[in-house]
Amino acid sequence: MKSIFKLILICFLFLGGYSLSRFYMIRVTMQKDKLEKEYKNLINESRRMEFRIEDLKSLGRFEALAFDSFKMRYPSGEDYESCNEKYTQR
Repeated sequence: MKSIFKLILICFLFLGGYSLSRFYMIRVTMQKDKLEKEYKNLINESRRMEFRIEDLKSLGRFEALAFDSFKMRYPSGEDYESCNEKYTQR
């Protein structure tokens, strides 16, 4: 009778340990998947930021920003003067 009780107790301990280990494995896997997803999102955001920086550095982008936002234009003939003489410091 005692041996049957010990056998049942060992089986319950084994099943409990197995269930607990599976629970922690699933939990760790879910955390790993969540962190991988966050990592991929951060990598994509980093790439988008790099492209945005490249866009802001390009001359065409600066010109478009100046023309559209600030209503600037290229100078015409009466907007500037040219001098053939050298300037002297005062």
